[in-house]
Amino acid sequence: MSMPAPDQPSLAAINTAFADLPTLVDPVDAPAAAADSATLRRNLAALRRTQPALADRLADTPPAPLDWSTSKAGDIAVATLTTPDGKALSLASRYDPIKEADRLIDGIDHAAVATVAVLGVGLGYHVQRLVEAQKGNGLAIAYEPDTALLRAVLERVDHSAWLGTPRVIVADGQTDRPALLSMVEKRAGVLTQGLHLVTHPLASRRHPDDVRAFSQTLTEVLAFCRTNVATTLVNSARTVHNVTHNLAHYAAGSTTDALIDAAEGFPAVCVAAGPSLAKNVDLLSNPEVRSRVVVIAVQTALRPLLDRGIRPDFVTAIDYSEISSRFYEDLPALPDVTLVAEPKAHPTILDAYPGPIRCARNAFDDQLLGDLARPIKPIRAATTVAHLCFYLAQHLGCDPIMLIGQDLGFADGLYYCPGTAVHRVWSPELNPFNTVEMLEWTRVARMRSHLQKVDGHDGRQVYTDEQMVTYLKQFERDFAEAPQTIIDCTQGGALKQHTQRMTLADAIAEHATRAVPELPKAEPEPQGDRLASAVGRLAQRLDEIKQVRRASRDSIDLLRQMLKHQRDKKRMDKLFTKLTRHQQRIDGELRTSFELVGQLNTVGQFRRAKADRAIAHAGHDRYAKQAAQIERDIANLEVTVEACDEALKTFRSALDHNRAKLDTTQADHNDNQANPDTTQANRKRSARLGPAPPRAA
Repeated sequence: MSMPAPDQPSLAAINTAFADLPTLVDPVDAPAAAADSATLRRNLAALRRTQPALADRLADTPPAPLDWSTSKAGDIAVATLTTPDGKALSLASRYDPIKEADRLIDGIDHAAVATVAVLGVGLGYHVQRLVEAQKGNGLAIAYEPDTALLRAVLERVDHSAWLGTPRVIVADGQTDRPALLSMVEKRAGVLTQGLHLVTHPLASRRHPDDVRAFSQTLTEVLAFCRTNVATTLVNSARTVHNVTHNLAHYAAGSTTDALIDAAEGFPAVCVAAGPSLAKNVDLLSNPEVRSRVVVIAVQTALRPLLDRGIRPDFVTAIDYSEISSRFYEDLPALPDVTLVAEPKAHPTILDAYPGPIRCARNAFDDQLLGDLARPIKPIRAATTVAHLCFYLAQHLGCDPIMLIGQDLGFADGLYYCPGTAVHRVWSPELNPFNTVEMLEWTRVARMRSHLQKVDGHDGRQVYTDEQMVTYLKQFERDFAEAPQTIIDCTQGGALKQHTQRMTLADAIAEHATRAVPELPKAEPEPQGDRLASAVGRLAQRLDEIKQVRRASRDSIDLLRQMLKHQRDKKRMDKLFTKLTRHQQRIDGELRTSFELVGQLNTVGQFRRAKADRAIAHAGHDRYAKQAAQIERDIANLEVTVEACDEALKTFRSALDHNRAKLDTTQADHNDNQANPDTTQANRKRSARLGPAPPRAA
């Protein structure tokens, strides 16, 4: 048996390096030929793999007139552009465009910076050299404000080797903030690991305002991604805790599948809890109006609606924190108001809710359940309950979708609509010297370092904070992509792009012209047989995580020996054989549980990506590179062991929680068999909550 090559990864199951990019064609082989339709087709076909809309736009754009020639350094295409005032501008050096391209990207520390944004594509040689230099361990964003110029370049220069690759995003002058955010969001982790800007001289000279605007847009998108990544890193353990403890509802209760297109073509009103809600929400208390719209409320707005006699069809929950259960305290029985929850919501919310519950699809729970998982059409992952309201309206097939209370700003110096559950939480602090209004202003002022002004719905600017600007960007991306008509009926707060603005009264008069059909009812309790199977699967995963932990500990010991005896061929062969056995177990029977543990190891994965990039750009010799890889894997496995410890604690608690649910469900079933008129669960709810009030609609 031969010793493994020094640069061979030591544990493939742990390695999560970026996918390799295709081999690039050296620019020196690119001929300065006449416009070639085959070259354009290759470029557009490559681009269409990842950005079909831009490829189509380029195909329909007439090319800019360029004067082409060959550089003095070799058979490399160069070109000049004649401006309207007769000036000839070179798109690249006429002497040595490759050397010029290297100068543009010289000095970038790719080990420290994961993302490079090129402002101005020119002839594209510097973009190609950048992608080569990143070695598949980074993200390149290439922005060219002149779409016609980009089309002309793609007719002559073959860039198909890097266009359409996973680590390259191309933007043109028509790429707005929502479109850029949509492309970048899936690569948010890479974007947040350092950003470097490279400005092409021609772009800054011809389109200075566009370059500045795109730089600002990129900065805003980066802030959005940082917020999301930070939330993921901080909340990963909390998320796993919640989704495992909600397994009874998810695996054995009702899902959102029955709601697919259940209200197709009927209007929905998404109710948030912004301060302007009080201005128009009373329109929904009219039974005739209420019968003609689907009402979907965030959990914070549920209390103000109920206090006005308005029963929403749905209330949404997504919040991780246990404090959110305060929104559901002292509620009446709500048999006609369905809670739609993402399973990552805190389990006390689902356990406390006095009405039917439907769970949206959750990938972690599906992976945990394996073949026990039901096929559920996903609702788009939401950042806030307000986003979930909007996605649920789309899931229902509603059109148009009207928004009220969605201020995303501090209208009139307030944060919430009067009467929300938050104000009830504050009630012990209230006195003549500490009013609700003062507490509202304190809540706003606490964020003074993050306050900023945005355009308001009335043409004036309104204060908001960094977090709500992030939510606004996500909404604008969603609205831009939505096939439905989006009507902003919010009478306050921030202006929202890609919406129509109307008063709620006018929107209802125009669009709510017929009664909404009866919506599907959720099952009142989990199914006992499905719940029993889910509890059994949870116990199985718990045992497998113990095995993952043992395999990880044993692998750490082997890796340390490999580091010590790196140049001992015979010993390295034996160690690698033993390591491979652990790797095969992880890749085989324990793969699912290992990946579940990985959900608790997001920080480790983040560090791993940085370590991979540092190794790729370190310039080590073969043995030094192997040593760096082994040290990286030891560090990663140590974090994996810690994640296993966290997972074991979480899964044990979840197993106890769901077993208690199973015991209760089985007791209710037995009681219902003996007392078919009233289930035990219904009797408990009735005793606790009292009689349900009549519906307002």
